[in-house]
Formats: sequence, structure tokens, C-alpha cells
Amino acid sequence: MRWLPFLFAALPLLSHSSVPAGVHGCNIQQDTSLWSFYKQQFITDNGRVVDNGNDSISHSESQGYGMLMAAFFHDHHTFKSLWEWTRTTLQRKNDPLFAWKWQPRPPHIPDPNNASDGDIFIAWALLKAEANWPNNGYGKSASRIIDALAKSHLITLDKQTALLPANYGFEHASSTVINPSYWVYPAFNAFAEYRTASSPKWHALNQGGLRILDKSQFGPFHLPSDWVEYRNEQWQPARQFPSRFSYGNYRIPLYLIWGGYDNAINNHYRSWIMTHNRAWVDVKTNQMAGYSAPNGANAIATLVQLSYEDYKHRSALPQPTLSDDYYSASLIIFSHIAFHERYCQ
Repeated sequence: MRWLPFLFAALPLLSHSSVPAGVHGCNIQQDTSLWSFYKQQFITDNGRVVDNGNDSISHSESQGYGMLMAAFFHDHHTFKSLWEWTRTTLQRKNDPLFAWKWQPRPPHIPDPNNASDGDIFIAWALLKAEANWPNNGYGKSASRIIDALAKSHLITLDKQTALLPANYGFEHASSTVINPSYWVYPAFNAFAEYRTASSPKWHALNQGGLRILDKSQFGPFHLPSDWVEYRNEQWQPARQFPSRFSYGNYRIPLYLIWGGYDNAINNHYRSWIMTHNRAWVDVKTNQMAGYSAPNGANAIATLVQLSYEDYKHRSALPQPTLSDDYYSASLIIFSHIAFHERYCQ
């Protein structure tokens, strides 16, 4: 990716009159190839998003990802199919949240616990759907999810508002574990705008996430482990998980840029990927994976590079290919959508 500044000079100009002169490629919603590719590769006829890199399971995250893309590309038919499968298959009985995993073999839902990032994406997608297609009850469904998260998943740690990864299993007697990649900053901005009664909580969660990131930059690459815990009045890699910066945390700079925030981790991530291009690094031992990062990780590094450029052209971002699994393809398409929503509006 060191070639980025040189590539821009050769790219065709695709501009939009309502965006700054230095931003080009703002025609993504007319670029149907991205969404058509994703639907064909990962979405079944009955509205299930298949994680083909993980035993073909589905989860609340994958459903939320698909729903958000469908809303962005104004595909109501697919959105309805995705939402129907999500609502009827993953909806928990005792609250508006969703079981985190569905697997093809019985029992289809082996663990009724939720994953808050999946709930967040589903709620955010429903808000976008409400704006696109009002009077379908999407806003009410989103409100119930948002309010349930605000009530049960927002806590105080280290004098900051933090997000629990699930309803149970992460608060212990001497520590609490969080996942920094669950901070979907643009979604929290949308929640604060839509649910004004809880706006202070969502704004505080964004600020808390930024401050926790400042204290969770480990090792010579200054990156957080995928799971961190607050223990003995400090942030450190969580003991119950590998101390790696890896697949989950690729999303941190994506969500930061998408939400309009900057953090030193953005540049740390870009520098690490551009220099080493490994799938993960152990933040304690500095050991790295013996294989390359997926294309989705490089797409986010390119997005970070674009954030620093005066001349921003979306064509610098890669397109998903048949070699990309569900997760890599999702990160690539989200990099395009984040570019649009951050720089083209």
C-alpha cells in the first residue's frame, strides 16, 4: 500500500457536486456490483447470511451486517428476508436481543447468550430501514433493542462508560472483560440521535471507548488485544483469551473513521499491516501469524491511508473477490460504505 499516493494520479475522476473537490468515487449506491456479489456469495434465499469461513454458521453479527448493507443499497426485498430470518430464528424469548450463533446441525442454537455487537448492527440497520421505508415497524423494533442495551449492557469501568460483550459471562469477581471492536461508533451516534432520552449514555460510550483505547495499546506496535480486561485498576490483555490483535480488532479503525473519530490506533494499525501484512500479532510476545492478513484487513488499512490524504478516491479500495470469505468481503464492502458515509455526505 505504499503505492497509494502514486495510484491516485492514474484514477478516473468520479465526483459528486455535494462533496469536497478532493473526494471522488461517491457513486457507491449506484455501484450494484458490490451488493450483488455479496448476496450471491453469502445470503440464502430464506435470508440467512452464511459465514463460509466458520463452518457455514450464521450469527447475529452476520445478520446485522447483511441488514445494514441491504438498507444502504436500498434493497427492501432482501432486507425483509434478512430481518424475518433474524427475528424468527435468533430472537431471544425474554428480551429484544438475539442469540449470537446459529449452526446448521442440531441444536441449531447451542448458546442462548447474545453478542452485543450483533445486536448493535441489527438495531442500526433497522434505523436505516425506518428512514428508507417508514411505517413498517422498523423504528419500534430498533428502539426496543437500543433501550435494552442501554439498560443492561452499559456499565462503568475505570470511570468510563463501557460496553459488555454479552448478557453474561464477562463480569468476574476481580475483573471485567470487554471487546474494543464492539464499539460501533457510528451506530452509537445514530442511537443518540434517535433515542434522545438515552443520548448522554451513547455519547459517553463513544468517549469511554476512545479513552479505553488510549490505555490499551500494548507492545511495540501499540495495538490492543482482541479481548481486554480491567483488573487491578488497569487495562491489560484478557487472561482467558489469546493475547492477540487479530481478526476482530481489524474493525476498530473502520468504526472509528466511519464514526468520525481519530485515534492513534488508526495509524498504528496502518503501519503494522503495511509493514508486516500478517493476520495477527501477539501483543505480549510479538509473535506473528505465519500467513498474510485477509483482503478485508488491507481494505481497512487503505481506508486509514485515505483518511490522511487530501485527495480521497474510493477506487483505491479493493473489490471483494471469490477468494474472500464472508468476513473479509464484509470488511471490504464496509470500507466502501464507511468512505461514502464519512466523506461523501
